Amino acid sequence: MAHPKEAPIAAQQPININSQGTASPHNLPMANTDIVVFNNNNPTDTASVTFLGAGASVFSNPPVMVPNGSSPSLSPQQPDVTVNYLVGMGGASHGPFSIQVGTGPLEIDVLDAFGNTNLPNAAIPNNGQVQFCDKSTVGGNVTFDSPLYDQNGNPVTSQPLTANTYSAPLTGRGTNKNVRFFTNMNMNAAKEHSHGHGGVGGGSGTIKIGG
Repeated sequence: MAHPKEAPIAAQQPININSQGTASPHNLPMANTDIVVFNNNNPTDTASVTFLGAGASVFSNPPVMVPNGSSPSLSPQQPDVTVNYLVGMGGASHGPFSIQVGTGPLEIDVLDAFGNTNLPNAAIPNNGQVQFCDKSTVGGNVTFDSPLYDQNGNPVTSQPLTANTYSAPLTGRGTNKNVRFFTNMNMNAAKEHSHGHGGVGGGSGTIKIGG
């Protein structure tokens, strides 16, 4: 008689926030079945956590943590995705930091014909992935000032953006490395969206890898 397969045991993954609002580890890898708990190690200040971008609904924003307090256990609501978040402390925001759930990429959405994105400052772990999606519907391309790597390990310094389409995931390599990206949108379509005004077509941001 076959025995029923046991469900995997959820491991608790702590993220510690110090008195300067820095989360450790900066980039947490966790299994799809794990749970995460934030610990506010500041003895005098409260701390908050706000998830960002397309992955903001993967975890619920926890209640504000009192000094030396912890958040409730947070379970991911979606597998195989990378999420960015900011820590609020002392009236300032710190980060972004990231949580990699399973093996999925961080989604960066291009929002408009100006090339603005939902995550102008993004973070992924070393060997983590990023994936662009053009929500603006005008198309274009994104370029990088330092290579990311495709699924075959080839260096990539530019990638096309197609309306309402996810680009292939790209891998970041490095520790405490910043890659600047530039969105170059289709100028004719961008001008139509902006009613002929100039200055359209390009945005920029950074992806911090590791660190």
